[in-house]
Amino acid sequence: MPQVRFDDTGVAIRMSNTDFRQLLQQRLAELDARGQRRCRRTVDSLPGGTCRINGRELVNFGGNDYLNLAHEIGGSNGVREVFRRQVGATASALVCGRSQWHESLENALADFEETEAVLLFPTGFAANLGVISSLVQPGDAVWCDRDNHASIVDACRDCAGQMLVYRRDRLDSLDESLKHRRSEHQQVFVVTDGVFSMDGCVPDLPLICEIAERHDAMVIVDEAHGTGVLGAHGRGVCDFSNVEERVLARVGTMSKALGGLGGFVAADRITVDWLRNTARPQFFSTALPPAICAAMLESLKIIQAEPHRRQHLAMLTTFAHQQIDELGLQNVRGGVAPIVPILLGDEDLAVRVSTDLQDAGWFVPAIRPPTVAKGTARLRLSLTAAHETSQLRDLFESIRTILNGQSQGK
Repeated sequence: MPQVRFDDTGVAIRMSNTDFRQLLQQRLAELDARGQRRCRRTVDSLPGGTCRINGRELVNFGGNDYLNLAHEIGGSNGVREVFRRQVGATASALVCGRSQWHESLENALADFEETEAVLLFPTGFAANLGVISSLVQPGDAVWCDRDNHASIVDACRDCAGQMLVYRRDRLDSLDESLKHRRSEHQQVFVVTDGVFSMDGCVPDLPLICEIAERHDAMVIVDEAHGTGVLGAHGRGVCDFSNVEERVLARVGTMSKALGGLGGFVAADRITVDWLRNTARPQFFSTALPPAICAAMLESLKIIQAEPHRRQHLAMLTTFAHQQIDELGLQNVRGGVAPIVPILLGDEDLAVRVSTDLQDAGWFVPAIRPPTVAKGTARLRLSLTAAHETSQLRDLFESIRTILNGQSQGK
């Protein structure tokens, strides 16, 4: 707990604006000392899996444009025409912000997801907040994987029910926890990421569903990094794991593989209607721009018409893991999504290697605490359908050279 300072009379000492800024400066210095202070930089994303930083063009392994659609869909004449007509939605969807483009996108997403209904949200973060806070009521409980995305964790912390934490590598503990605590709650939910965004791994969804069904619990899956990428139909990890019919709701985002903006939830019609009437981030937010909806319709068409994009991604993912093994670097086992981490452990080393890679023409972000656990700092590769195996081979040769140089420089 933060310490409160008192004067000689026992009254709490109040801070002026200047005092508070000095406190913030002190806290920033502490972040500096731990190597955890983030500095802003401008990265201009370019077509073909590249980007521009400080005037230099680099191969981009930092974005989540998995299918290389972010630079394609805006060229459609239909999308341009919608942009010319109207930029902002002007109001929430429940007031007057839901246009024909929003309706068409929700219908198209429902068809794509093979579910009864879909509800749009302004972002994927808002979708997780809205879904969990709306469904988990007083007297309920939600079991949250400890590695879930911050939007899920925040939603579980802030919802009206009780939050409990489990680990995906210890699902027997989830089973035991549900067994002993199920009777304490009315409705219970298990919420998990579909793809864990720092390591590219997926949970054992069939087992999670089995455990949930055993204890009359409902499963919610965040498909943010799986939509458009994984599964026989490209619908994500539930498709990949063949559990779509066993999951209450699937939350998706359109800011990654679809190359645009916005979140959505796919579920049965009754659940979606409840969320439409109660999910505050959707209820009180201005709706997505109509042209974004038009662009996302184009993305959905491409995803369904061109499965070779996700097939190429799967090949690149396998190749990247092979390269890590061949270099003798620490690998994350079980990664199937186009997120490939190279575990370095030391935070300073990860930052130095990332900087040296940028000098060599590669943009590979260093990920460090608090985004990941202490001692697990890493380089994080995000692959796109525009990348080639030759680029990956050259990248890993650069990593080998840089790490050898770092080792000799000690």
